[in-house]
Amino acid sequence: MARQRATSVQELVDAAARVFERKGYVDATISDVAAEAGVSKPTLYQYVESKGWLLETIVEQVIYPLRHGVEEIVTSGRSPREKLEAYLRLQVDSAVRYRTYYRVLTADEHQLSPQGLRNYRSWARDVNHAAEKLLHDCVQDGVVRDDLDIPTMVNLINGMLLSVSRWYHGSGRLGPDDLHAQVLGLLTGYVLPVRD
Repeated sequence: MARQRATSVQELVDAAARVFERKGYVDATISDVAAEAGVSKPTLYQYVESKGWLLETIVEQVIYPLRHGVEEIVTSGRSPREKLEAYLRLQVDSAVRYRTYYRVLTADEHQLSPQGLRNYRSWARDVNHAAEKLLHDCVQDGVVRDDLDIPTMVNLINGMLLSVSRWYHGSGRLGPDDLHAQVLGLLTGYVLPVRD
């Protein structure tokens, strides 16, 4: 069955993400993306600068909503535990919603332009620093054990949540809410004390 013709830049980016995931960025061509989008190559070039532009747009569409969400959580008036739970939920929801984009990002990060790679790494550092501050606040509030190394915990938690995009398919027995509950269950006793 043929795909419906792409009618927006977003649909073209989505088509590129599917092609990059399936073939890999290096082996994918603009012709492959055009075929996936159901448009001609000249039509694609009316809206898209290059294959590199598509990759950088895919990465931006992962990082900017997550950056905004983390900022909202960190600056909210919630308790440290509520902030941590919201952070975990945001990471799970993002990995589920953008799983194709995440797969492309993790496989082809090294294909970004130097500026695109700097932007991505800067964003990753910002998220890690925000998560570290959040966990420090949780230690002070008694939500996180004080014998844990915070930077290590952040890397372990973020790595675990990033892996969701690699194995979660959405068609199994667990929905995103169930998945979030599993994350909280896994961390309870290690990071999050059991609630009374």
